[in-house]
Amino acid sequence: MESTQTRQPGLNDEQFSELKKIVVQVVSRKWLRTKDLPGYLNMADSTIRENLPDLPFHIVGGTKLYDPQEIDDFIRNK
Repeated sequence: MESTQTRQPGLNDEQFSELKKIVVQVVSRKWLRTKDLPGYLNMADSTIRENLPDLPFHIVGGTKLYDPQEIDDFIRNK
């Protein structure tokens, strides 16, 4: 059975494979660490600290973990 994947013009097979790998990792990630928030929210760390000080998190073994769904809900309801 043929794959139904579509590709952006201009990407070679290696570039497409790398992009696909990154997208799958990001989409399948359940928990984020503090260092991941700027990439997830597309904001500077200082902007997040200043504007979203009450962002929900969970502490596991001393590490703050953030649930992307909780972050999205928090921002929608802010």
